[in-house]
Amino acid sequence: MRDDDAKPGPIERPQKFPKNKAARHIAKVAAGSVPYAGAVLTEIAEACVPDHEARDRTRWEGDVTEGVNSLHGRVDDIDERTGERRMTLTGATALAAKYLVERCPDGLMQDEITLADLQAAYPDSSKDEFLDGLGDLESFGLIESISFIGSPSEYRLTQYGYEVLDEPIMGWDTTTDARAIAALVVQQRDGVRSADLEASLGWPRRRFNPALRMVVDFVDPGRVGQSLQPDYVTRHFSPNNAELAQLRRFAAGS
Repeated sequence: MRDDDAKPGPIERPQKFPKNKAARHIAKVAAGSVPYAGAVLTEIAEACVPDHEARDRTRWEGDVTEGVNSLHGRVDDIDERTGERRMTLTGATALAAKYLVERCPDGLMQDEITLADLQAAYPDSSKDEFLDGLGDLESFGLIESISFIGSPSEYRLTQYGYEVLDEPIMGWDTTTDARAIAALVVQQRDGVRSADLEASLGWPRRRFNPALRMVVDFVDPGRVGQSLQPDYVTRHFSPNNAELAQLRRFAAGS
């Protein structure tokens, strides 16, 4: 949790991070992990929330909002022209985030949903409420939309969305997980196989892939296997000495 006297800052959009991916993660380490109000969420509200469960849903919405808005400790002052830019994940916005995060089977950013999917899952929320909620999530870089002429828009999580939303919704912290993977990588030195990392950790693939992507972002694309396959961010990669040094610092939390 943040200090009560701390001035809340805006969520940094992903494109505001340095283009150098390693620098992005170093900046995130410096900013600290995602503070998060309360224990791991085990009582997340379902589609139709009876009145007696309203308190639990309010608590969950508050936890997610706290996690999102506290992600980055080093942020610019709020722009006087736009006012306070904070995302409040309540109502249809929170339900859309919950649905996208829980529905994803493997953390590969490949599964899309439509507005119709959300309306079917949560019939008590209106089309306009979901459109507004999806717009909020997209404007902060947590999801992206895909649209074609004559077809309904489709929405999927971004890597940033996993990093922000997985802890309050799924109960694991992607950055902490990525440090654990990095610690294994630096022990191997030679080429790294993703299947070996997954077997060593014993995590479900849904948890493993977003953290693996953070680690692979430290490595130049020329040393990352690019073959299309349905299981991992990449099947294998081979960091050089400088990248191993960065991963070693990242694993140590420095």
